[in-house]
Amino acid sequence: MQLFGSSFAHHSKVDQVVGHQGWGKAGLEASLDVEYIMSTGANISTWVFSNAGRHESQEPFLAWLLLLSNMSSLPWVHSVSYGDDEDSLSLAYLQRVNVEFMKAAARGLTVLFASGDDGAGCRRVPGGNHTFRPSFPASR
Repeated sequence: MQLFGSSFAHHSKVDQVVGHQGWGKAGLEASLDVEYIMSTGANISTWVFSNAGRHESQEPFLAWLLLLSNMSSLPWVHSVSYGDDEDSLSLAYLQRVNVEFMKAAARGLTVLFASGDDGAGCRRVPGGNHTFRPSFPASR
């Protein structure tokens, strides 16, 4: 195995970081994404995009999508391991982000999203009831 592996040169560093990484390093979720991508896609240029959250730990999907819209050169495949609880976002925000996803698709971008730590599960609400709580944008 060592002999086999020695015949392949792999990138060991990210090619480009776009945005500011908090505390000078990536978080756990982003680090896992980069490790998986770089191990399965040998010698593929890997970029990391980092945007600060909006409020109350909301993910900055709109800011990220607008950044992509304004870039003339960018990666064709994006992997995002973050999501929001759909019911924590306004309808106007959801619709605006969806329009930007359509624009990204029209440019030929492929965007892969996490399905959430629990998949498309339910959540317990006061009173012992359960309710369906989709993760945005993965299960929308």
